[in-house]
Amino acid sequence: LASMSSIHNNNDPVYGDPRRFVQGQSHDGQYNCTQNVAGSWMAVDLKRFRLSPTAYCLRSDKHQGHNKLREWRLEGSDTGAQWTTLREHTNDASLGDDAFSTAAWEVECASGIAFRHFRILQTGKNSSGSNHLMCTGIELYGVLSETGEE
Repeated sequence: LASMSSIHNNNDPVYGDPRRFVQGQSHDGQYNCTQNVAGSWMAVDLKRFRLSPTAYCLRSDKHQGHNKLREWRLEGSDTGAQWTTLREHTNDASLGDDAFSTAAWEVECASGIAFRHFRILQTGKNSSGSNHLMCTGIELYGVLSETGEE
C-alpha cells in the first residue's frame, strides 16, 4: 500500500498516483510528484510483512534534466507515526538528468531491526530549487519476514 503527502496540481491523477511509487519496472511513463511543499514524502506500508533493509533503489519521474531528488532521508517505522532515519542524503546527485533515472544505495541498519513502513522524506530543495518530490519507483532489499498481523 503506497501513499503520498500530496499530489501536484490539486490531486490531478495525471501528475501523481501513489501506486506509481511502488509499481516496479513497468512504470507507466507518467509524472509522479507532490505539491511544492517542504517536507513532502512518499511511503509504502508492507502490511503483514516486516523488512530488515540492506539496500534500496529509487527511480526519478518523467522530467528530464530537472526536479531530481538531492536532499532526502529513507526512513523506517513499525507504526507509521514515529520514524527512524535509515539513510540520509545531502546534495546527492546520484539520480541523473535522464527521465526515469535510477540509483541504488546500501542501508546500514542494526542487525535484525525490521520495519513495516518505509518512506522517502524530502529534506531540502530538488535539483530545480523546488520542493516537488518526484519519484516513480522504490525497490527495497533485505530480509523479509511475515508477522501475520496487519
